[in-house]
Amino acid sequence: MLKKLVTMARDARWMWNLLGPVYNHHIYGAVFGLYEDLARSVPPEGPVSYLDVGTGRGYMALQLAASHPDADVTGIDYSATQVRSAERLRRRSGIANCRFQQADALNLPFADASFAGVVTVGSFKHWRDRHQGLAEIHRVLRPGGWIILSETDREVSDGELRSFMKRLSPYRPLDPLLFWGLRNIIFGESFSRKDLAAFAAGVGFVDIAAATSAACPYAVLAARKEMEAACT
Repeated sequence: MLKKLVTMARDARWMWNLLGPVYNHHIYGAVFGLYEDLARSVPPEGPVSYLDVGTGRGYMALQLAASHPDADVTGIDYSATQVRSAERLRRRSGIANCRFQQADALNLPFADASFAGVVTVGSFKHWRDRHQGLAEIHRVLRPGGWIILSETDREVSDGELRSFMKRLSPYRPLDPLLFWGLRNIIFGESFSRKDLAAFAAGVGFVDIAAATSAACPYAVLAARKEMEAACT
């Protein structure tokens, strides 16, 4: 019962509006290397548009925008608090080629084929309908466009999880509670690489590859939207 209630709170908009800033403060240092690695993995494509779904405080979107100054990056989140926090960080960072707006991953407010690439980090497990969310991403990608989806790895070992936990909180008395939450809710109620690949294939993505991040215990999926068949 407790696990179910905590999972429901984890995915609720009110929780992110209320506690999003606290989460942002603790998660950034633990996964910053992942943001850097994902941004570097995107090859230069010139003046194209990218989308970050579930942007939170905008860390991934801003890293992508800084790494690709010719691109326009849009970050969306369903929490108004997170969007305001991301915009404040953008202004302090002085990054002009990035913007943020409130939107739902399951109903993206963009036209078909709007983006060359979409990234989403740590958001997928919170979506009420993961198939619908991925179908929306597939829709707004241009033919040949890419998706990078990273999520907490359900198959992480206890040892890896404890190492990650030390980067999240310096308060050792909280270790038992934090480990329970990570093992049972944040990672335990997430997905494996195989799961993510199956979701991507289910909505029509191709060239699917899934690996484990070297920076932190997150699974990373990369895939593409199929190119349109040439007319004959």
